[in-house]
Amino acid sequence: MFGLDVDTDTILPLLEMTRTAPTGRELKIRGVSADALAQPGAGQLVCDEREPDGTVHFRIEADPTWGYLIWGPTYGHNVLSPDGRSVRYSAAGCAEEARQRFLIAQVLPFAALLQGLEVLHASAVVVQAGAIALVGPSGAGKTSVAMELCRRGAGFLADDVLALERVDDLLLGHPGTPLAGLDHAEAQRLKRAGHRPSGEVVATNSREQLVRMRGGEAPAALAALFFLDRRLEAPPQPSFERVNDPRLLLAATFNSVLTGPERLSGLLEVCASLARRRVERIIAGPHIDAAELAVAIERRLEDSP
Repeated sequence: MFGLDVDTDTILPLLEMTRTAPTGRELKIRGVSADALAQPGAGQLVCDEREPDGTVHFRIEADPTWGYLIWGPTYGHNVLSPDGRSVRYSAAGCAEEARQRFLIAQVLPFAALLQGLEVLHASAVVVQAGAIALVGPSGAGKTSVAMELCRRGAGFLADDVLALERVDDLLLGHPGTPLAGLDHAEAQRLKRAGHRPSGEVVATNSREQLVRMRGGEAPAALAALFFLDRRLEAPPQPSFERVNDPRLLLAATFNSVLTGPERLSGLLEVCASLARRRVERIIAGPHIDAAELAVAIERRLEDSP
């Protein structure tokens, strides 16, 4: 998943049914005692995410010797090696489901970056033309549109995090974890329309349902990238326009912590490769639901770029 061959010392229920083919990039995940890990404050603080009340959500600290300490009060502690090939973790004091979700959302994508892939904050599906990435701010509907496209026959590739690999002239999108976070409003819309989520609901929290999808087995060549742009003042139907601002592509990266020359060079090369493909903004009002956007995307893909 995320272009990595994950080898764990424990069963991870949220990663069950992962069927991705080997990539040759191994990531070993091993549990250790809390005393065996670097402690908060031991490295240089490079990321500090806070809750609305000011308490720590999660932090990332870096040290050239032992790597990256990625931790949160409810998520446990993870030390990722500098080469992204091993994770040592302590789950003391945190719920197992929260630890696994943090592993999926933060630790695995970080490891993919360290192993030479680029990671976008995007959901993705696979259609006949290839992989289609959906990018946009939180709440724009990336996951909902991706799941609607899957309901209409697309294959699920990734939710929220898309790992990309440059292979010659191709940009390969690697399968993520076989999970999608469906917000409750979209779940209610599906229910009113007489539809069920595309997969089994395996967990629920105050914000979303976690749905197990039929994940992809192999990477797919990226064919198009769409930015979901929700506007109060928008046409009555979704409209498409070519993206010419490279800053939108750069801003789509999932990780702004790694800023070394090699990583930045790789990011620029990926963005340049993306720009040679269909990259468009979808302008839609807040009243346009996921089903309408999915239909509009399907019709757009039938047109020549």
